[in-house]
Amino acid sequence: MAEKTISQIPRPLREQYEKGKSAFDRKNFDYAIAIFNQVLAQEPAFYDCREALRASQFKKAGGGGGFFKKILSGAGSSPLLARGQLALMKEPVDALKIAEQILNSDPSSAAAHKLLGEAAMLADLPKTAILSLEIATKN
Repeated sequence: MAEKTISQIPRPLREQYEKGKSAFDRKNFDYAIAIFNQVLAQEPAFYDCREALRASQFKKAGGGGGFFKKILSGAGSSPLLARGQLALMKEPVDALKIAEQILNSDPSSAAAHKLLGEAAMLADLPKTAILSLEIATKN
C-alpha cells in the first residue's frame, strides 16, 4: 500500500481530516488527536493526517518532560510495545495502530517510533517510516 495524499482519500475522511485540522488550529489537541486517529484507522496510508497527528501529539505534550517522566512513560508502554512487536511480522498495519496508541501518550518514545518505522516499511509506507525514524533520531 502506497501513501496517499488528501486528494486520494474519500470525501468523508477528507472532511473529518479538515475538522481535525480546525481543532488543531483552535488548540483543542485532544479532539484533534481523536479525529486524526479515527481517520488513520480507516485510511492508514494517509500521510498528511499522520503528520498532523504527530504535530498534535507533540503540542499536547508541551515541552516534553524530565528524566523521571521518560522512565515512567516507558514502563507504562511496555505491554503495548510487546504486542506491537508480535503484530509486526503478522500484520504490520496493526503494529502501526499499536505504535500510534503509545505515541498518543508519549510522542517522544523512541521505541514506539522505531516500531512505527519498522511497521511502515513492512506496509510499504516509506514516508511514514522516514518521519518516525527522523523523530526518533532527534529525540
